[in-house]
Amino acid sequence: MNDANVQVLVIGAGVTGIGAAYHLQANGLAYRILEATGNVGGVWARHRWHGARCDSDFIKYSFSFKPHLSPQCLQRSDQIRRYLHEVATEFGILPRIRFRTRVEKAVFDEDRKEWIVQTSRGRFVAQFLVNGNGYWAEPHVPAFAQADRFRGEILHTADLDRGRTFPNRNVVLVGSGSTAICCAPELARVSKSLVLLQRSPSYIYETTDRADALTLGCQALYRLGIRFPVKLLRYYLQCKDDAIFVGFRKFPRVARWIFRRHWLARVEPETLLRHFTPRYDPWQERPSLAIGLGDALRSGRIAIKTGEISRFTESSIVLADGEEIPCNTCVLATGLRLDLLKFDLYIGTAKRSLAGLNFYKRIMLGGVPNYFHPFGTVHSAWTQSLEPAIRLAIRIMTYMKKNGLRAVAIERKDVNFTPAIMPGYMKRHLQELPKPYGTFELPAIDNLVSYRFDPRAYRFS
Repeated sequence: MNDANVQVLVIGAGVTGIGAAYHLQANGLAYRILEATGNVGGVWARHRWHGARCDSDFIKYSFSFKPHLSPQCLQRSDQIRRYLHEVATEFGILPRIRFRTRVEKAVFDEDRKEWIVQTSRGRFVAQFLVNGNGYWAEPHVPAFAQADRFRGEILHTADLDRGRTFPNRNVVLVGSGSTAICCAPELARVSKSLVLLQRSPSYIYETTDRADALTLGCQALYRLGIRFPVKLLRYYLQCKDDAIFVGFRKFPRVARWIFRRHWLARVEPETLLRHFTPRYDPWQERPSLAIGLGDALRSGRIAIKTGEISRFTESSIVLADGEEIPCNTCVLATGLRLDLLKFDLYIGTAKRSLAGLNFYKRIMLGGVPNYFHPFGTVHSAWTQSLEPAIRLAIRIMTYMKKNGLRAVAIERKDVNFTPAIMPGYMKRHLQELPKPYGTFELPAIDNLVSYRFDPRAYRFS
């Protein structure tokens, strides 16, 4: 394909980029994907730490046009990479990806009504820009007092590969979010000892990786060519996710009771009170899914501690209450920085930031023409909101093509925005985020009513 003839440039060959590519070509829109690395997969290509996985049922997280069939309801990062590569190969997307092409600057030419994109491998031009560059940036590494005294190794999970083992190392894993909870049982298997050190407790729900009978039955019918049950299953799972999200936030006392009952059968009451009783209500932050954590705690393969890190010594971590934890390897599961825009964005000669911009239906930003930034849901499977947003963008593009229009934009305006959840990475970067509106933030409802195309909502020229 001649790059000069594409209508759409897609940035990133992760879940968003691959999903966008499928729907673009299904609707006859010429595109090219620009990928900064040498692989498909996006965040799933970069996360290689022990236990890295998707914490949503993968039959629901996978694309609607190619649901992933497996006896496992959750999938590891390497399995997700293989799935995305399989999708890109099967649907002819792979040859349309320009690998090792990092976008550095994108300028919308207001006269020609097109995007001029400067990359590490030259210039690309297209009428539309679809940004799927992800929202994670470099690791968030807190500053710890006297860390320079520590004679052992301090590394972040972003720099950890599951191939590494620590057979002669006493490892302390710092964190309480999904990364720490997924990593701990797997890292404990390859370490001499492991302490999970959390600053404060978070909500954790232990589950199994085995798909239930309903999921297995729907998958069996799909293999026989009867595909409607899988479609219903995906919708049912989304309805369940949304109902739990709304219900737990509406009735936090009931939710707290459910989590207490869940862990009373797995840990001692004192452990439950000290290490599994958060200070906040359920679903103010996303709960973590654990596999094997309870067994590892009971067997002693993992010890759990709760407290603030006061300082490092040459061979230990000292907590604020004076407790000293010996270790010679410290792994930080302290999250990543948010960065929704990894290149300079210009409208004419004016540089734009996403901070504070109105973000219509998680797809278009106020005052940014011919630019689509598909964004999934934060409390459930990313793709459940991603695909409807992409399909809306394509309806806009095809409408413009049919009517000979060159530009589309959303009016810039102030909107009220309160995040549905407030994890640490959002608290740290709240002022840098755009402000979504126009949806219920519940995919089970939004996918039916919120992504309908109404030309009156947009400014065309």
